[in-house]
Amino acid sequence: MTVSRRTLVGRALALAAAPLSTAPLSAAPRRYPRQVLAFYYPWYGNPQTSGRWFHWQGPHGEAPRQSPTLNHPALGLYDSHDPQVIERHVAQAKAAGITALIVSWWGRDSFEDKALPTILKTAAAAGLHVTVYLEQQKDGAAGAARDIAYLTRMYGGHPGWLRMRGRPVIFLYLQALRDLPARDWRRAAGRAFLIGDVSPRETRDFAAWAPFMDGIHVYVLAPYITGMTPPQMRAWADRTYPAWRRMVGNKVFCTTVIPGFDDTRVPGRPAPRPTVARYDGATYRTLWDAAIRHDADWVLITSFNEWHEGSEIEPSTEHGDRYLTLTAPYARRFLAG
Repeated sequence: MTVSRRTLVGRALALAAAPLSTAPLSAAPRRYPRQVLAFYYPWYGNPQTSGRWFHWQGPHGEAPRQSPTLNHPALGLYDSHDPQVIERHVAQAKAAGITALIVSWWGRDSFEDKALPTILKTAAAAGLHVTVYLEQQKDGAAGAARDIAYLTRMYGGHPGWLRMRGRPVIFLYLQALRDLPARDWRRAAGRAFLIGDVSPRETRDFAAWAPFMDGIHVYVLAPYITGMTPPQMRAWADRTYPAWRRMVGNKVFCTTVIPGFDDTRVPGRPAPRPTVARYDGATYRTLWDAAIRHDADWVLITSFNEWHEGSEIEPSTEHGDRYLTLTAPYARRFLAG
């Protein structure tokens, strides 16, 4: 008997929506306070606020109608330097149970760096913490030391900065981590609490980098679960997370949740691109259930507002506030332990 694709998808969604046990597979004493963190991008600009377009442009620099995003923000093509936009985002994150924002950072005096003081001040006033995602390092070990010294000096002592065991937390994106050896990052970091990215399917990086990091995370989950249905994602997590936990050892064990992923409209990225369908919210629910079931230390949401990769949970004209609404009960369950 031939089963239609619609029937198969319907069965997948029904299975993904079924109640799952939240008992951890490998419970252990709580080593690190639980956190729900969301990757946050302050790289958007428009002529009204910043005098020009930033990051909303189409493949040939055209803006705004040709912006290559899968979905579109309910706030319109906003500016990340607009205090009202930052206040709205912080309020949404707080209401969704997010405890900290991981702010994309591209160096001292960059567009993103100039947005950081307002983000930090606004988040702290709302009871949220902030850290950064250090995206690249082209100036070697000396540049890494300068960047981390700048971040810790300028922001690390702020009461709103995320700290762990008295040390300022800094996340390193895969590209930054690969720009120089992990050992050099450790030397450059001083007392900073480093969480390194191993996004591609190169799990050997866990063992290679874990000794020099305080935690390991995966930003781009799409290559691991591309093309999977929610039940297949659940099976993948049950196979994979115990092995990742063992490789991380006594460091921070992070799991990543995404609502979906599709960056095929971004120019310059070679095909075929890994994509993850949203399955009407079932992808997000399945990955949250897996994070809780496997007793993660921190849950990382990719992302709050990376619109060009179709991974945003920020309200959109296509999905409304559905994904913020979904986040809140899961965050409560996870933080309650």
